[in-house]
Amino acid sequence: MRRLLSLGLALTLSASLVACSGGDTPETGDDPPSPASATATTAASNGGGSTPAVVPGRLGAPSGGTYTAAAPDFEPLGGAKAVTGSIGAAVYRIEMPDDWNGDLVLYAHGYRGESLQLTVSTPNRALRQQLIDQGYAWAASSYTENGYVPGLGADDTLDLKHEFEKQFGEAERTYLYGESMGGAVIALSLENYADEYDGALAICGAMGGQEEIDYLAAWSLLAEYLTGIKLPLGEGDTPVSAATLFTLRSALGSPERPTEKGEQFVSAIRLLTGGPRPFFLEGMTEQYIANFAYLLVDPTRKLPVTRAATNEGFIYEIDPDLGLTSAQLDAGVRRIAADPEIRNSENYPDRAPTTAKISDPMLTLHGTGDLFVPITHEIEYLAKAKAAGTDGNLVQRAIRSAGHCQFSAEELTAAWDDLVGWVEDDEKPEGDDLSGDLSDIGKAFTNPLRPGDPGTK
Repeated sequence: MRRLLSLGLALTLSASLVACSGGDTPETGDDPPSPASATATTAASNGGGSTPAVVPGRLGAPSGGTYTAAAPDFEPLGGAKAVTGSIGAAVYRIEMPDDWNGDLVLYAHGYRGESLQLTVSTPNRALRQQLIDQGYAWAASSYTENGYVPGLGADDTLDLKHEFEKQFGEAERTYLYGESMGGAVIALSLENYADEYDGALAICGAMGGQEEIDYLAAWSLLAEYLTGIKLPLGEGDTPVSAATLFTLRSALGSPERPTEKGEQFVSAIRLLTGGPRPFFLEGMTEQYIANFAYLLVDPTRKLPVTRAATNEGFIYEIDPDLGLTSAQLDAGVRRIAADPEIRNSENYPDRAPTTAKISDPMLTLHGTGDLFVPITHEIEYLAKAKAAGTDGNLVQRAIRSAGHCQFSAEELTAAWDDLVGWVEDDEKPEGDDLSGDLSDIGKAFTNPLRPGDPGTK
C-alpha cells in the first residue's frame, strides 16, 4: 500500500505537475476534496498485476481496488447551476448555464497518482468562465479509478456524456477538453468514439498514452549509463532506490550547476525531447527531481504501469565535444523490455497506443519547456496523423513557457474560440509546424511573452 500511495506523491513533486495532474492549471479555482460521500469496490487490489476484466468495445478496464469518492459538490458561477452525481464508482460535476446554447464540453482531467480517493475537478478558471458566459454546459468525471488510465478515462467520459443526455437531452455539439493525461483521454476518444464528438482541445497532453511512462524510464536509464550507477530496477526496495537516487543526483549535479556527467545528461535530454527550444533549461530545472521519481515508486516493477514501460524504441543522442559520441551513448544505455502481457492492449486496454486516426478537429497547446510531458508527444502525434492521412484535422500550437501546463488565460480562451470557429464555421485556425527546428518556435501564439523570453535553450 505504501508504494501505491507513493507513486502519486513522487510524480507530483513540482508545483506545476501537482496543478495539472490533478486536472487544474494554476488559473483553476478547484474546490478542496469534501468528506467522503461514496465508496466503490472492484474485484482486485488497486494497481495489482492481475488481468483486468476486459469489456468488448471499451477502451479501458478497471484494475480493481476499493475507492472512496469525495463529494463532488461545488459552487456554480453566477448564471449557472451545479449538478452532481455518480455513475457506478465515478462521481461527476455538471455546470449548466441558465441560458444554455445547446452545446456540451466534457473535461478530461490528468493523472491523479495512485490515491484511493476519487475526486472531480473543474476546468481552468478563465476558460470555465468563458464557457458559462458563452452558454456552454460542461461536465467532468472523476473516472472510476485513479492511476495512469487514459482508456478508462475515455470510457468514463463517454458514460458521462450519456448521463448528461438522459438529464438534459442530446447536445447539438459535444466538445472535449483535456489536460496532461487527459490529452491521451481525448485522443483515444476522438480516435475510437468519433461519432460521439465534434472537436477537442488538448493542452500539455500526453498524446502517446503509455509512451509517457516509457519516456520517464528512458530519462532514468540515461542517467544510469552516464553516471555508471546501476539502478536497481526489478531488484531493490524503496529505500535502496532512494539511496541510489541521491547518489545518482550527486553525480549529475543540478541542471543549473551540472557536473561533467550532468552536462552530458542535459545535452542528451535536450535532444531526446525536441532539441534546442525556448525555456528548455528552466523547464528541466523545474521537473528535474520529479522525473527521477519513476525509480522510487516501483523498484521491483510490480505495477502494471511500470511493467509495461520500455525504452527500447528511444534513440539517444548528444551534442559533440562532450566526451562521447551519439553512437556510443545509444549503444551504451541499458534497455528494459516491456512485459508483453501487460503491453498487450487486448489484456490491458489502457496500454493501447494512440493512432491519430481522427476525423474531427483537434487543437493542441504545448509548452516548449515542459519536461514532464515533453513536446515530443506532439511531434510524434503529428507524425502518426501524417501517416494516417488525418493531419488536416490537427492544429498544434507551441507556447514559449517553462514547466507543465503553464498557459495564460489569453492563450486558453483564444484557443477555445478558434476551435469553436473551426467546428461551427469550418474556419481552420493557424498553428505551428512542430516537425522541424523548434529553436524559435511559439512566437505566434504565446500571449504574453514570459519574463526572460526565450529563456535558456
